[in-house]
Amino acid sequence: MVIKMQHRNLALPYVALALLGWMALSGAIHAVRASDDGSAIRAIMLVEWDKPDAKLSVAPIVVDGDYAVTGWVQGNRGGRALLHKSSGKWAVMLCSGDPLKHVSVLVEAGIPADAAERLARNLAAEESRLPPDQVALFSTFEGLMKVNENESHAGHHHNGGHH
Repeated sequence: MVIKMQHRNLALPYVALALLGWMALSGAIHAVRASDDGSAIRAIMLVEWDKPDAKLSVAPIVVDGDYAVTGWVQGNRGGRALLHKSSGKWAVMLCSGDPLKHVSVLVEAGIPADAAERLARNLAAEESRLPPDQVALFSTFEGLMKVNENESHAGHHHNGGHH
């Protein structure tokens, strides 16, 4: 009986360590998924709009569940893109400039209000870490341009922005 108690007492720290290890691993997996989403989003944007004579840079990328907002710069122009993940694949829904910073526009595009609020808040935080001249380029895209006609979200027409 004494041996069983000692054995049980010795096992408890190992169970706790295993649980902590599992928790760390699941956190690492979440971080990798976020990184994978960022890589996938960057790849989608580059495949669609990067050109040898007009390189596209994509940053920051803010992800919340199946929705993301990213900034992009190409030459002396830029903007923001709203993306949605469906069946494991990211697709650009809308391109715009400053409107994609606003919760109301994100909600109108079909994003749940809580996710729209987190996206707007996290986008503002990420953009505050960038050089002001880069952030200013995100504002050069005028209007809202619906990109993926297969998405079942509200869309608007653009009036002059280009990728």
